[in-house]
Amino acid sequence: MEMKKINSGKLRAIGYDARARMLQVQLDDGSTLQYGGVGEDTWRRLSSSGAA
Repeated sequence: MEMKKINSGKLRAIGYDARARMLQVQLDDGSTLQYGGVGEDTWRRLSSSGAA
């Protein structure tokens, strides 16, 4: 999964796997969170927001 670097609060990078519908979020402490069942429209809005 390709990660997009961001600098917003505790977020450091976000990535999305369209096939698996999986959103991955990396935090500044190095931990990673994964969210399943995320639609592409949600990913597009998140990745193009001012935070990303």
